[in-house]
Amino acid sequence: MRVLGTKVLSILCLVIGMASRLAMAQTSSNDSLQLAWSLDLEEAVVTGERAAVNAQDAMRVVRKLDLQKVAYGSSQTLRDALRLQNGVRLTQDLALGTGLSLNGLGGLNVQILLDGVPLVGRLGGNIDLGQIRLDNIDRIEIVEGPLAVEYGTHSLAGTIQLISKRGGTPETTINSSLQYESVGDYTQSAGLRWKKNRSTTSFNVSHHAFDGWSAGDPTIDWVNDFLADSGRVATWNPKRQGQVNVKSVWAGDVWTWTPQLMAMGERIVNRGAPRGPYADMALDDMYQTLRLLPTVRAKSFTEQGMRWDILASWQHFSRRKESTVVDLTTLEHTPQGPSQQDTTRVVAAMTRGTRHMTLSDKWTARAGWDIHHETYMSQRVESGRQVMTDAAAFALATRSWLNVEAQVGLRQAWNSAFDAPLLPSANVLVKWGEYRFRGAFARGFRAPTLKELYFRFVDVNHQLFGNDALSAESSNFMEGSWSWHPKQSEIRCRTFLNSVNDRISLVDQLDGTYRYENVNQFHAQGIAMDVSHRFEKWTLQGGFLLTGRKQQFSTENELSKMLYTPEWTSSVTWHLSDHLSFNSNCKHNGSQPRYVIDEEGRTVLRESKPFTMIDIQAQWKWNGQNHLQFGVNNLLNVTSVELVEGGGAHSSGNSWIAWGRSFVMTLSHQLQLPKR
Repeated sequence: MRVLGTKVLSILCLVIGMASRLAMAQTSSNDSLQLAWSLDLEEAVVTGERAAVNAQDAMRVVRKLDLQKVAYGSSQTLRDALRLQNGVRLTQDLALGTGLSLNGLGGLNVQILLDGVPLVGRLGGNIDLGQIRLDNIDRIEIVEGPLAVEYGTHSLAGTIQLISKRGGTPETTINSSLQYESVGDYTQSAGLRWKKNRSTTSFNVSHHAFDGWSAGDPTIDWVNDFLADSGRVATWNPKRQGQVNVKSVWAGDVWTWTPQLMAMGERIVNRGAPRGPYADMALDDMYQTLRLLPTVRAKSFTEQGMRWDILASWQHFSRRKESTVVDLTTLEHTPQGPSQQDTTRVVAAMTRGTRHMTLSDKWTARAGWDIHHETYMSQRVESGRQVMTDAAAFALATRSWLNVEAQVGLRQAWNSAFDAPLLPSANVLVKWGEYRFRGAFARGFRAPTLKELYFRFVDVNHQLFGNDALSAESSNFMEGSWSWHPKQSEIRCRTFLNSVNDRISLVDQLDGTYRYENVNQFHAQGIAMDVSHRFEKWTLQGGFLLTGRKQQFSTENELSKMLYTPEWTSSVTWHLSDHLSFNSNCKHNGSQPRYVIDEEGRTVLRESKPFTMIDIQAQWKWNGQNHLQFGVNNLLNVTSVELVEGGGAHSSGNSWIAWGRSFVMTLSHQLQLPKR
């Protein structure tokens, strides 16, 4: 392993050295300092691309969610923004929060980036989407399929990147926003943005309070604390969140520097039901989360256009569980035993550097490094502390001729815990007038987590162990797409195939213990179609996705048969005037069949029943600085989805997916101060 690491670092030095020499020979490039400020273009995307490009000219199909549009006007978190997206299924754990799957693969296989930085803190395999607030986010970009050459692990299913807001007008701007949702959910936020000389700085702060929700709650609910009676138990637990964002952009003659800081704190209370002969005590759990993410990004430009893009970050994530016995008479809290307390901490540092080069009028390239160091601390891993280091070198080359662009990429990494695979990728884009044809192949992988490698949890009911001999999950992904972009319209068809090997699962060792093993295979395939058209006052959008999945549960079993799930979405926006807009968003989630292992060790077919979610919004803007939005979320009042056995005769429980129908009001104000 040490020899492989030396080889990789040698390759890295060679790649960067060659990049520097080749870049010195270039004479022209379309990349310039002006392009660094072009990310606010309405149709620009950046995820996986060399620079900001029009979405229809990107090498991969990129789905863009513009959070400034009325459809997302009441979205507060990433969970809200993804609820009605094709291919995305959300799951709700009342203790761990909201997880997701993308085209059948769970959250461990979905890379979530904030301005290029991968977020850490996966609990139960998922990052809680309800903790990722959108206060300072301009748009979200989704790329389905691996971007492993560019971003490394965790992208077998796809990559979701949040792009933060950039500098705006030269005037000093003050923003404020208030939102109330009728389930007892309140959000207040404020921001300040100013520009001085060549720097632009923004500061945002937000506070969010939710008093919990249960099926019997009134339609209009205010924040109430039920401390001592049966009303203290909620299906959706009460929570409070606070977040601070600070960002500055400093532009020089050659370099632009972007330091920023995101700090988020959350507290969730899981109140137990009154118990005891006199119902005078209860067992409560409190979960406190802290996330700190300082980042620095530097980009360099010259007259010839060559550019460095260097990113460095340090990230701290901690989650503390405190279990107490509550005296409902005095409201005093007494800690339960040590086994009922738990603290998980993750500290991660990363740096990624990319040199962009124009080698000739037909060839461009980029090469660089991607280094991650992660420390995982918990009572439930061996020795209470484990460390992993991953260092990679990557390169991509693009050839353009006539109306064709072809790109190949390669990534090689060294990892301190396992043998990292060689990762290739290939993409082709054909432009023919208003038509675009794309083909893509990528090999992806998911590194075993430190928990999967070193987990150790033993009590009266459990004996669960990690496995330091695990291999990385790997996949082969292929995608083909066609799109047509006539004026004011877009039609896109896409088909994909994703084959995943060596999936990691907990396996019964037949001696009362469970251990993580590489045993499963998974295959997904699908076809999708998206259509949109803009009229003078109307915007219509629709999409359909049919996804098939099959899986293998152990090396002794064959792959199951392919099981298909349909989904469709529709969106209608009516711009009645420059000041008033209406929107309706709908997503139908078809029945999702899947094979599972039941309590008796049998492979059985279970499926979730279909359901439909509808949101409607109305937005009124005036004076160019204020807007008021009213909405109804979950119009059909869907709260849970029933899981049934394959024959449909026997129910096997419900899965919570949303609180009930709610009414939302958002009031925002922007004040621009005159320049002095």
